[in-house]
Amino acid sequence: FGFAPAFENTWYGAGRPSSRRLALPSTHMRRPPEAKCFGFALPLSGRPLFLVLTVSAIGSAVLYAALQEGVFQVPGFKFSGWMTFVTAATMAVCGHLELLVTGSRQRVGTLDQYLRLSLLTLAGMYLTNASLKYLNYSTRVLFKSSKLLPTMLLGTLMQGRRYSFLEYLAAGGLVGGITLFTLGDADTLPSFHLAGVGLILLGIAADAATSNFEEKAFFRAVTPASHVEVVAYSSMFGSAWGLLLLLPTGELGAALRHGAKQPQVLPLLVGSSICGYASVSVVLLLIKLYGATVTELVKSMRKVLTVALSFVLYPKPFSWKYAVGGAAVLISLAATQELQRRKGGDVSPAEGGEAQPFARDTSEEDSRADRSSDVGSVDDDPHDK
Repeated sequence: FGFAPAFENTWYGAGRPSSRRLALPSTHMRRPPEAKCFGFALPLSGRPLFLVLTVSAIGSAVLYAALQEGVFQVPGFKFSGWMTFVTAATMAVCGHLELLVTGSRQRVGTLDQYLRLSLLTLAGMYLTNASLKYLNYSTRVLFKSSKLLPTMLLGTLMQGRRYSFLEYLAAGGLVGGITLFTLGDADTLPSFHLAGVGLILLGIAADAATSNFEEKAFFRAVTPASHVEVVAYSSMFGSAWGLLLLLPTGELGAALRHGAKQPQVLPLLVGSSICGYASVSVVLLLIKLYGATVTELVKSMRKVLTVALSFVLYPKPFSWKYAVGGAAVLISLAATQELQRRKGGDVSPAEGGEAQPFARDTSEEDSRADRSSDVGSVDDDPHDK
């Protein structure tokens, strides 16, 4: 596929350091990370492993989106709070089951940290799900892609990161494309309302704060937490908050009555949540094995296919603004990815000089920061949650 890890000999190469990667500051060849998913070692290596992981990441994310959008096609479904609760509860169960399978019983993060994280996670899920009352699912997917811009801004404010003018320009092109795509919704969707745009913008802001908080509190800590632990505990507390929100509004009873008349709703919600959890896990394994740069290409393919299949599976009126806006988003994502590739990944805070690139594609420790953008978020990517 044209991509190689830091040392091409490690997985499927020719035994020399790759010219496309930053080499480890060591004279010894490191052992490749073990390919384990859901606690089980994968009996593959090289290109077959990359192909299987890529197909799994894209397939599970697309299936997650298709099932979740299918819920909103059920007559009378308008219970975004119920959807949020079921999603969080299902992901909490999946996370704790994986912790049990892997034998990871020692919690690293504090309960106070997970309580705070769960509020941010729940806010992002609740607000983006609520926006689907007024926006197409495809528009939501593209809006979630714009999380890049607030993440960059909050990363600068919270962690002192530096980004170039070209990176902000590419992010601005992304926002412009999404704006045009949204105008297509305004032309063709009878239920379109600016309230949907406001809700998803607030949800994106909450997602961006979630990513930065996760990175700072869990993945850049002296003793980093595993992504499984973070998903399990944040989703557990998030589902509790979600249930508390359902009780005073009366939405819980209404959703249960609707579910009794439309029994396909709950299986669709649970199935989509399981697919979302699987997508997050596989994407994080891709980051671990191949680095953030290659993984971002896979995630971009995932978004394109999600939007395309949304129009195929659930036909909608089409507008030229969808095509032009979607193309602008795709070009901006490609430009952003190329800028990250040239820079070698993310940037560290400057200390009396220019920021230095992390050797993210060649270091397990430095790749942990990349994981925060996917934990708890599928359709960024996967819930990006």
